[in-house]
Amino acid sequence: MLSAVARTSMRARAPARLIRGGAHHFPSPNGLNLPFDTQKKSFKFIYWGSCGFFSALPFIAAWWQLRKGNGNPNY
Repeated sequence: MLSAVARTSMRARAPARLIRGGAHHFPSPNGLNLPFDTQKKSFKFIYWGSCGFFSALPFIAAWWQLRKGNGNPNY
């Protein structure tokens, strides 16, 4: 036996299930639904380069902050 809260939540989700399913599929060939060309050779270098840079950025920032020291000009 379902509680009143469970029945209410099931009723509330029923229309969403009908809206999400069905005939809203549009064919999109691989990469053509993006605002940039993934088939270019330079794309993989830009993609992996930016991934590497932004992954290394916190470590570079930590190195920079540690390198500065405590305000010592001879550091």
